[in-house]
Amino acid sequence: MVAKDPPNGTHDLQEQTLRLFLALRLQRPIWAQTLLLGIGLGGPGRAFALASLAAGSASLFLEDDPALLRQAQREGGTTFTVTALEEAIRILKNEVRQGRAIAVALRQTPATAMAEMLRRGLQPQALAFSRPASEAEAAHATVLQQRGAVPLTGFGLVASANAEDLSASLATALGTSWRIHTEPATTPQQRRNRDAELLVSAESCISSFGQPLAALAVDWLRVAPLLLPRALGRSVLQPSALSPEESSQDDC
Repeated sequence: MVAKDPPNGTHDLQEQTLRLFLALRLQRPIWAQTLLLGIGLGGPGRAFALASLAAGSASLFLEDDPALLRQAQREGGTTFTVTALEEAIRILKNEVRQGRAIAVALRQTPATAMAEMLRRGLQPQALAFSRPASEAEAAHATVLQQRGAVPLTGFGLVASANAEDLSASLATALGTSWRIHTEPATTPQQRRNRDAELLVSAESCISSFGQPLAALAVDWLRVAPLLLPRALGRSVLQPSALSPEESSQDDC
């Protein structure tokens, strides 16, 4: 699935996706063969879904609102929508084993789905809420955490006990040396040309600025055109030392 820019022409979703992607990769360098659990597909939840795909994780998103499920699928954040946990497990099991990124949405009351996950022993490596948890959801999440799931917060994801703050960890990593901004284009061809130029520039930054952020900037520019091919804007991570003129050149 591929994502579109928001209808109003802003790039908030893409920039939030980039920030979550960077934070996820800093939290765990390799997400292949792992399972992420997202509860809710409100705005932060949809960015989290896109970021999980970009990071290479297999993900399960629990949502019972048909409108939010449709929107997530239109934006490319979810690959499949199913109505039974058994079907979701069948899809995810194969993708996790093969280390492929996928995001499955389960149309079911989240508390009910989480209770069944606990009965079946389906254990995510990390979980996040995109809206406040109900009492039952919070209780189930506590058990998942006791079994090893890391709770995540930040960038609109709702805080829970002992949650790792992705926004704080990314802010520390970026410091004053890196910046995130969205570069516009006026046509799809111009976007493709600039994506190619930005990738060459980002690759040159690895030798100049080192790991890990320079490498993550390259990884993002490789996956973003595939995840968001219709977007005329491209959110990018670049060294703060680059002026707007320098950022358009093919060197770091």
